[in-house]
Amino acid sequence: MNHDWRFGQINHRLREARRARGLTPKQLAMRLGYSSPNRYLLIENGQSRASLPIALQLAKIVGEEADALFPGIVDVHCF
Repeated sequence: MNHDWRFGQINHRLREARRARGLTPKQLAMRLGYSSPNRYLLIENGQSRASLPIALQLAKIVGEEADALFPGIVDVHCF
């Protein structure tokens, strides 16, 4: 399976990390403070970009590094 993530593509790393933690999209969305899973699923499905704070929060929830889930996100937000 290709794990290189680009905007507009399903983020397989994020999906796999969420599933490995035994979380549903709804459970993860609730941990992010979203009232429904829709906003989270837009990120997982590559239809929306995660802001740096959301990417960091997602990484913490699923126990991964933000840059592993969203390659280059730290570099993009450092400028």
